Amino acid sequence: MQLSKTITSLLYQHDCVTIPDFGSFIVKESSAKYVEAENKFYPPGRYISFNPIIKSNDGLLANYISSKKSISYNEALRKIGLKVIKWKKILNQDSLYIQGVGEFILNDSENLIFTPDKNSNFSKESFGLRPLNVQTIGNSELTYNQNTLKKYNSLNNQKKTLSFPVPLRNAAIFIFLLAGAYFVNLNYKESVFKNEIEQNKIERENSITRLEKAIFNLGEIPPLTVNIERKTSENFHIIAGAFSSSLNADKLVSGLINKGYKSTKFPKNKDGLIRVTFGSFNSKEDAVIALRSIRENENKYAWILTISN
Repeated sequence: MQLSKTITSLLYQHDCVTIPDFGSFIVKESSAKYVEAENKFYPPGRYISFNPIIKSNDGLLANYISSKKSISYNEALRKIGLKVIKWKKILNQDSLYIQGVGEFILNDSENLIFTPDKNSNFSKESFGLRPLNVQTIGNSELTYNQNTLKKYNSLNNQKKTLSFPVPLRNAAIFIFLLAGAYFVNLNYKESVFKNEIEQNKIERENSITRLEKAIFNLGEIPPLTVNIERKTSENFHIIAGAFSSSLNADKLVSGLINKGYKSTKFPKNKDGLIRVTFGSFNSKEDAVIALRSIRENENKYAWILTISN
């Protein structure tokens, strides 16, 4: 039974689809939006989220399967239960991807972390619309030589003797107006991006100023030289994956090291999984910055594990 297709079919018709003993997929209306981190425009539509708390059977999914497969309601419930058991076994060892819906991982607290498929839009009105990548265009300088100038004058003289039909002229004007609106929008986004960079710079400078003012004046203290070996604790670890097989964990560590990461692996946890890291950090701020880059360029499902001393 392809439960993923059943779920996606129901999400086009309902705001909530509950998987008994697993959780509920919920869709909400959203207007068109620009995601600066991804440099993409997303069309308006109905986008999905997941609530692991709502897991009581409401009958919707079982009744739908019973009707489509011409089986009894109880048989439909049994098939759903078997599928959920299979999903949970997968999650104990790896991530779970449900086609057209999204991906799940099970964190160290045994909570489900859901990442929706951003290409899935459950609005019938927006069916077929995909996210639009935006590319900024740099400034260019136009130059010409004598040959170019002669060609231009020749074309200009021909233009005076030719007359385009009115519909063609109108079409050309529309295309130029559409292109102009597109480039104006790109310039606006670039301006917003530069303003945010400048604002971040000001906030960093203010933070440094506040830190300098917080230093206490303890008066003059006799000079004392003490050699202390500074011990740092790397408590923030970016997790690349978790494996029950030590061989698979070693393969991932080796691959990440070859790419330049300071990858390590943890001993098996209570669930029998070996976690592999991209690297470890002393501060959460450094870990978050690194995580953003890793999610964008390497693994969008990477996450931070915090271990306190």
